Amino acid sequence: MSFKDFLWHSDRMGMRRRNLILLLVLNLLSTLFEGLGLAMLLPIAQLMTSGGDAVSLIATSRLWQWLAAGYATVGLQVSFGTLLITCFVLMLVRQSFVYARAVLTASIQHTVVRNVRNEGLLHFYNANIGYIDRTSPGRVVNNLTTELGSAVGCIMSGVAIANYSFHALAYGTILFVLSPAMTLSVCAVAVSGLFMVHGLLRRSEMTGREITAANQAMSSYLVEHLKTVRLVKLSGMESAELDGLRRLTARQRDSMVGLARLTALAESLTEPAAIGMGLALLFAGYAVFGMGLPELGLFLVILLRLIPIIKTGILTWQSFVANLASLRTIVQMFDQMTAEAEAPGGGVEFAGLRQGIALRNVTFQYSEGAAVPALNDIGVEIPAARMTGLVGPSGSGKSTLVDILPRLREPQAGKVLFDGRSVAEFSRASLRRGISYAPQSPQIFDVTAAQHIRYGKADATDAEVERAARLAGAHEIIGRLPHGYGTPLGEGGTILSGGQRQRLDLARALVRQAPILILDEPTSNLDADAEDDFRKALRRIRDETATTIIIIGHRLSTIREADQIVVLQDGKVTDVGTHNELLARPGWYAEAHRKQHSDPAPAGQVAAATS
Repeated sequence: MSFKDFLWHSDRMGMRRRNLILLLVLNLLSTLFEGLGLAMLLPIAQLMTSGGDAVSLIATSRLWQWLAAGYATVGLQVSFGTLLITCFVLMLVRQSFVYARAVLTASIQHTVVRNVRNEGLLHFYNANIGYIDRTSPGRVVNNLTTELGSAVGCIMSGVAIANYSFHALAYGTILFVLSPAMTLSVCAVAVSGLFMVHGLLRRSEMTGREITAANQAMSSYLVEHLKTVRLVKLSGMESAELDGLRRLTARQRDSMVGLARLTALAESLTEPAAIGMGLALLFAGYAVFGMGLPELGLFLVILLRLIPIIKTGILTWQSFVANLASLRTIVQMFDQMTAEAEAPGGGVEFAGLRQGIALRNVTFQYSEGAAVPALNDIGVEIPAARMTGLVGPSGSGKSTLVDILPRLREPQAGKVLFDGRSVAEFSRASLRRGISYAPQSPQIFDVTAAQHIRYGKADATDAEVERAARLAGAHEIIGRLPHGYGTPLGEGGTILSGGQRQRLDLARALVRQAPILILDEPTSNLDADAEDDFRKALRRIRDETATTIIIIGHRLSTIREADQIVVLQDGKVTDVGTHNELLARPGWYAEAHRKQHSDPAPAGQVAAATS
């Protein structure tokens, strides 16, 4: 990855340039003062070997002349004590910069993780429903947890590499002053060493990509299969599921062990090579270049300080390339979610329906080139403050139609009008505030009954919560719970029956008092008594409110009291009327009603399709 690409990826992760620059400045200052502190060891060693004769050193050495002039400006003389104090102060200042760098690094790292997680979930919510349908929740969870940590680690590794480069440059400068020939020898050996580890770095990058893929596969598998424990148990598939998990964990293990092996190999190669280089240069400095003891001693001290920096720098570089896949994965995820964001709404606030909803020649297909559109040139009127039922065989387009109303999906052709105004003119937030939705399978969180009803309207009063529960026929159910409205429901509402969950979720939809209520097959999981109670609740809602109710009917008995019933087949509206009107003429509705209210049809007949 080039430096330009690194900066671009850092920007996409929310890493501010000024923070990067500040980190680099702190690294540079800490390196500068460390180098100056180590450089002070040379005059200290020279003073010790000269028997404390500073006068002769000043007379013969330009370095000592600079030191004498510098100390004179602050009214001090060069002595063993002042040199030691200066060395200590320089190292102390260096440590203050190291402390500031460590605190800033931790702050930046955790701030970026927090911001990316927050922005990631926001982008996911703002993505269109097609992207969400195609995206595995496990992959998103993995990206915002495991991969995000590795991605931020990749960026910080890049900053650390710059820090090690500063150290190498500072120490190299001191070494060059001591012996240009020796320094050039060190550089030649170091470059040769980089070529040696280049292959390891490439293999580390490939292994990093494999680790990312293995992590995503594992997270997707766990999220998907932990939601189906009941099915696994009742199907006796525990062994098969464990076999699948073992394959994924083996893939993760092999990838991680492979990276650990490469890291150990890099460490095993660099340390002996660095030590061997140091010993060889020590011999060359003494036997070939004729360096004096103070210079040779300082050269050795700096070289010993430089060796672990080179080693750590190589390992950090390896970590950087191994985590590149995570960084690219996070950035690609943001790019995809941004590219597939929902279409922006208009500036008009949706305040409710007075006339109704009209669909004019609406066509929608889930993918280009689909053989049959999900909705094909649909035209239908949904009057305000009335109950409209949607029925038809499975795949006829009922759920797609109701998804289009709150703009979860955008039709490729046609118009959707609310009181004669295009739905695109309304702000998306106000439009969805005006629509309450109760799905076929209630999605109940691990909260109390009151908290679940308040979901979507957190400021609802206790009286509003109770009124919604009474309308939905859930008040008596809640009253029988151990702590009433304060009873925790458990994840998915495990303490409730299917019908009880359905009515509790209907109360959640009602408490918002939205002008439009959409119910997607609300009685599909109810027994006869529960369905009868639910119909009574719907009747109360219609009679006591001005709500526009749109209900997808699984059982025709649920929608028989609707003001109008729309029949869809193969993405088209094939009939519209009341229950009695549709029964009076031949068609899908009359046939489906006959099958649902008579003995099972003989073998060979097409069963009534429901959804």
